[in-house]
Amino acid sequence: MNEFIEKNRRLLHFYCEALRNIGSLILILGLASGCAMIILALVDWQHFKAFFDFEKPMILGPLHFFKIFFIGIVILGLVQFIRYLVERNYKPGWILRHGDMIFYLYALLTILNDVWVYMTNYHSPSLYTRVPVIFATVFSTTVKVLILVGLGQILRHLMPVIEESKTLV
Repeated sequence: MNEFIEKNRRLLHFYCEALRNIGSLILILGLASGCAMIILALVDWQHFKAFFDFEKPMILGPLHFFKIFFIGIVILGLVQFIRYLVERNYKPGWILRHGDMIFYLYALLTILNDVWVYMTNYHSPSLYTRVPVIFATVFSTTVKVLILVGLGQILRHLMPVIEESKTLV
């Protein structure tokens, strides 16, 4: 592992800088769009309700914009993780120390957003048309949530192992 890091140190630094710029941009865009949704709801409720019209199919839920914000945080956490591996005396930042909770919160937002989208879109009276949609929605949401919770668990158990390996070297 150390041999790989030493051989690719410049490439890893380039990845860190590129990911930091991309993550910051996504973080700012997600935060701005989420704040715009809140301001729109507070200022012009009728226009906000028209945006989330319950009669027409909806692809995005209102929490989708905040999920974009969390994607930016996850990317910045990846930057901190790479720097933590590459640099010898780098202490993990706040995002990396609380990365498991960030993944759990992201999983919760995924569940809430998918429930919102399902509740606002599928009002078919026929049980035969609702069952496949319910199954597909539950299956895809479950897979997403299990992946996010698994990433949180991996991060929670991986950080002490890396810290221990750094002290042994």
